[in-house]
Amino acid sequence: MDVYVLNRHRFFIPLGQAYLLTGDERYAKSFCELLSDWIDSNPKQSNLTTLTWRTIDAGIRSGNWIKAYDYFKNSPHFTTEIFEKMLLSLYEHAEYLADEFSNWKAISNWGVIENKALFELSIFLHELNQASIWQNLSLERLKETARLQIMKDGMHWEQSPMYHNEVLLCYLKTVHLSKNNGIDIDPLIIEAARKMAYADVFMAKPNHHQPMKGDSDSFDLRDILTRAAILLRDPFLKFRGFPAIDFENFWEFGLEGIDIYDKLPAEKPTDLSVGFEDSGNFFMRSGWEEDALYLYFHCGQLGGGHGHSDLFHIDVHAYGKEFLTDPGRFNYSDRYPLRRELNSAKAHNTSLVDGVEFTECKDTWGFGRIAVPLMTKWTSNEQFDYVEGSHDGYLHLDDPVYTRRRIVFVKPYYWLLVDEFDCKGEHIFSQSFQFSPGEIELKKSTKSCFTVNRDEANLHLIPISPTTVTAVMKEGNISYEYNQFEKNISVHYETKSTGPTALMQLIYPQRPAEKDIPSVKTVEVYDLFGDIVDRKDAQAFRIFLPHLEEEHLIIVCHKKPSLHRMSYCIDGTQIFGEIVLIKRKGIEEEVILIK
Repeated sequence: MDVYVLNRHRFFIPLGQAYLLTGDERYAKSFCELLSDWIDSNPKQSNLTTLTWRTIDAGIRSGNWIKAYDYFKNSPHFTTEIFEKMLLSLYEHAEYLADEFSNWKAISNWGVIENKALFELSIFLHELNQASIWQNLSLERLKETARLQIMKDGMHWEQSPMYHNEVLLCYLKTVHLSKNNGIDIDPLIIEAARKMAYADVFMAKPNHHQPMKGDSDSFDLRDILTRAAILLRDPFLKFRGFPAIDFENFWEFGLEGIDIYDKLPAEKPTDLSVGFEDSGNFFMRSGWEEDALYLYFHCGQLGGGHGHSDLFHIDVHAYGKEFLTDPGRFNYSDRYPLRRELNSAKAHNTSLVDGVEFTECKDTWGFGRIAVPLMTKWTSNEQFDYVEGSHDGYLHLDDPVYTRRRIVFVKPYYWLLVDEFDCKGEHIFSQSFQFSPGEIELKKSTKSCFTVNRDEANLHLIPISPTTVTAVMKEGNISYEYNQFEKNISVHYETKSTGPTALMQLIYPQRPAEKDIPSVKTVEVYDLFGDIVDRKDAQAFRIFLPHLEEEHLIIVCHKKPSLHRMSYCIDGTQIFGEIVLIKRKGIEEEVILIK
């Protein structure tokens, strides 16, 4: 991958910026020598099968050359001879990209990246006879990619925030070029960009970084949202962008961009938590501040080669700290076992049966059996968020297992995570939790685990029924940036059980300087006739929150109530529903039906 990237010539951009800022001709001289040597050494006709002329790299390289030209065009080192050589090579790039399109490209980020470049080339080489053909062709293809690749909820179908935003940047560049050159483009392209940027608003963690889902690194999204706000004149997008225009966008838009962004108001979204049900991505948050609580849950399709085995995965960020996270991608090479390790279900914050991967990763891009989501449900209001999802990843077993994950956000304090496994025989059921790098402790008596951050926020995982599970800590790896990784700790809960089984965790973020944590105790559930209900059918527990001096009683029914006797009683209160929260403070009691 590194050789491919070198042939994209991204390094020409900072080289050109350094030249404009300093006037040092050494930068221009280096650019001209590198450009001329590359063109001489890599004629297209004889290099189509080498590392230099993949279509995606040709597309990215074209855009970088055109941008670099604006930086170096007035240098005495940029001679007429070099300019002509560059133009001839760009013509070859354009012809190559115009000829290379297929149904596969139409559904791939490659098709977007390449045809953004072809549109850019049609403008830069506008004096050529073929330019109008390239322009019409590229815009028609970009319209087709927008129709195919962007889901109704604004998420890119490949299920990777990294490539979601690569595609978004291409659409934004297309919008920018069309505005600057008076070219009409199909509204579908503009609306695709807007929907994708809106998805970024809710996707971004409180620290403004994208989740590392699928093949993604940990990047700040504010530069993209700032760019989208300027191009689309959208106050909603500015709210999650930078307060003032940033360095990269200043280079893109200049003084005019500063003026547009300064005059644009920022509009706070009316929603906090949002379910993107078409793509199966759900975001729970307590506010828009950087210390807000945030949980991301995924239960959507694999998303092609850039997807990972991450059904049911969750991220948790709270009080200014990242706690639970996707471990990232590392790189794309099969030479490194870490690539496949980070792709696996075991490396994600999800549940497993018998240690079996619900989606089989064969190599960097290939999969065997692929688990498919069966359903999702989403509810959000001022008191709570609720999501559930299921998949078919274990229905192929000799004793099929139907697995479901349910999450309740009791705002703005904590989450309840419920993993349910419905089967007949005996299996080993487990949960994995990947922590961000840092110190983790596991308390043997309660099986609870927690981060140890002095003078900062912490996270506590508190099993609801600790006597039925084992808990172990393991050292693993996490990759925040391509080709880099560091060590982290994961915690794994496991139980061996026969028939329907549930594993439940209280996920409690602890504020900085907060001393006490909630106590959790199980409570018996009685049916309408006073008989104790089997815990395979329903479970209840009491949570005491010391800082609120408030008690929460929660009942979780693993079987949907459908008879009179299934109107259960817990601690003297009768309820009817699958999940019910009872809040008590002093003599006051509030019953909240969650599902």
